[in-house]
Amino acid sequence: MEEKKIIKFLKGTASPQDEYEVREWLMLPGSRKEFDALIENYWKKASPSTSDEVDYDRMLRDIHKRMRDPSQDIRADKSVFIYKSLRVAASLFLFMFCSYVLFESFSNRNTRTSDQVQRTITTKTTGPGEKLTLVMADKTRIIVNSGSEISFYSDYGVSDRVINIKGEAYFDVVSDSSKPFKVITEEVTTTALGTEFNVYSRNNDYRIALVEGKVAVDKVGNQVELTPGLMALWSPKGKASDDFSVGSFEAERVTAWKEGNLIFERKPFGDVLHDLSEWYSVDIRVDESIDVNKKVIGTFQNKNLKDILTGLSFSLDFSFTIDNNRVHIKKTAL
Repeated sequence: MEEKKIIKFLKGTASPQDEYEVREWLMLPGSRKEFDALIENYWKKASPSTSDEVDYDRMLRDIHKRMRDPSQDIRADKSVFIYKSLRVAASLFLFMFCSYVLFESFSNRNTRTSDQVQRTITTKTTGPGEKLTLVMADKTRIIVNSGSEISFYSDYGVSDRVINIKGEAYFDVVSDSSKPFKVITEEVTTTALGTEFNVYSRNNDYRIALVEGKVAVDKVGNQVELTPGLMALWSPKGKASDDFSVGSFEAERVTAWKEGNLIFERKPFGDVLHDLSEWYSVDIRVDESIDVNKKVIGTFQNKNLKDILTGLSFSLDFSFTIDNNRVHIKKTAL
């Protein structure tokens, strides 16, 4: 790098092009050593030498004068001390000046770089019966249920921690008080510092269940704070109020899906079929002869749709056919 460009850069007189070249050069390996040597050399050349600063004729007169008047020695020593002190101060000033310029240079460079880097959105989706586990840059662990979509910005964890979710996901959040963790599900925002919670968002049905820690659930200014074991629910269907309802829940049942388990505890068969339709992304048609109000009790671990329907068919007396993504539930023929 040309010395004159660097000097102009330090003085603030460099052209935009030269300033850009110096900043880019300073980012290269080994440039710091060369820069230090250049500054030292520049200081030696720029600092007046003793011969440049001293008026020898005057010094000679002062020496003769001190020989006639010894009391002048003290004042002379004091002048030398002041001169040396000024030299040291000047050196320190130049060092601090260079350090400041470098700091500002890198700060401005990083600011421009940050502004120039365009944020992109990463989106992950899960298909029927598929689950996805993500470990984010801050070590936060996210398990995404089937038929769901999750998205976040490419600079997640740098300035904020924001996740958008459609469907269902379980969050094991690493604590960071400077960057609250936020999950946005269309109209509902859940904020946490370090905690574990489940978020469900399907067909305008929102459920946020807190397992550990503490979260705040917010919807257009309506906010509730949850403690472990509580769930916030909100569904706009047929409701005039935007308030959340809060109740207790059993963590094992609400979060069983992330372990591959489906648990039905006295759940109407019609609701079970609705869940299966969403989880496996299939269209289920039910004959009118089927009683969809019968209660279902059962646990299915890591089963596919056919295995689950086969298990239910024995106790509920129905038969079924699966044609790609279409399922037909009908009464068992006699």
